[in-house]
Amino acid sequence: MIKTLLIGLWVCAASLGTSYVVASMQDPGGEKKPDPTYFAGLDWRKTDGITIPVVSKDKISGYVLARFVYTIDGESAAKLATPPDPFILNDAFVTVYETSGFDFEHPEKYDLEGLKNRIKESVNKRYGQELVHEVLVEQFDFLPKDDMSPHKTASN
Repeated sequence: MIKTLLIGLWVCAASLGTSYVVASMQDPGGEKKPDPTYFAGLDWRKTDGITIPVVSKDKISGYVLARFVYTIDGESAAKLATPPDPFILNDAFVTVYETSGFDFEHPEKYDLEGLKNRIKESVNKRYGQELVHEVLVEQFDFLPKDDMSPHKTASN
């Protein structure tokens, strides 16, 4: 009878030990979850393209074609009644249109960093919170008006 009781206790102890080892391997309680990175929870969104006329010497000298990408908190964006796209495009349009004395024939010298920061700060100020985390330039091209003339042919 004692042998049967000892065998029963041994089987229970082995079963409990095995269950403990299997459970600890499946759910390691000692591991810490990694801290969220900068991009955790951020969505990136792409704006529509805009065409901005460039006026110099009281006439249109060409057009800037621009498109932007921005990062925004996904949870906050889902709660917005108005997305930030119209504000981003408006601020970009106003900033580029108001630029005077800039040689758009050489747009590589344009202060894109300043443009991106102005857009981000303006949009966040409108919403009263840091909604837009970063603004990136996807496209920024200048098309001289002369290059768009319908009368221009390949032989000219």
